[in-house]
Amino acid sequence: MAHGGFAQSRVEERRQLGCRPKGLGVDKKKKKKDSISLKNQIRSTERFLRKDLPREIRLFQQQKLEDLKKQQETKAQLAVERKILLRDKKIKFFERRKVERMIRRLEKQQRVLSEKASEERVSDQLAKFREDLEYIRFFPKTERYVSLFVGGENPKIIDKRNKLRKQIKDNLVAAAASGKDLEETGSDDDVQDMSEDDFFSVGSSSDEGEADDEWTDKSTRYGTV
Repeated sequence: MAHGGFAQSRVEERRQLGCRPKGLGVDKKKKKKDSISLKNQIRSTERFLRKDLPREIRLFQQQKLEDLKKQQETKAQLAVERKILLRDKKIKFFERRKVERMIRRLEKQQRVLSEKASEERVSDQLAKFREDLEYIRFFPKTERYVSLFVGGENPKIIDKRNKLRKQIKDNLVAAAASGKDLEETGSDDDVQDMSEDDFFSVGSSSDEGEADDEWTDKSTRYGTV
């Protein structure tokens, strides 16, 4: 009898453990409420405002509608920025590595050069690469990235790139005038674990090995001899 009573008590314990407290369950009502889109909330508020409402309630609902529309605009803007970032972050990261590598190489050459003409030539090239780095670092968030290395002699691309350079410089001047730092959009922080991405695994080793060829490629673009 004692043995049977022990077995029965174990079964009862299992049943109790199998019961999940109500507090741990998913609040379906809350989940449903949270899932209501801003678009639906806006429509619902607009329908409500068509009714004959007391002044205070109407003012409250109008303010609510305005806030919802601002949230919708912000959400849409963030979605656009994220889409552009995801599309362009690889090429921006890759080009920044190239430009920074060339800047380091030119700075090294500048330290060892003795001839004035050669030193001036390197200084000019260094200035251009620094402008390229500025272009990558502060490229406008809402614009589709225009590569520095693709479409070299295409007049439309060159014109677009020059306009973007001017826009970036204007943004930097405006930020400096307001006492703020312009947010970087081409920083390394924007890209996480990119070294493991297929984009870099294909040709990344040759990129390092052929770094010296960059001098030749760039000299053509900048008109150097």
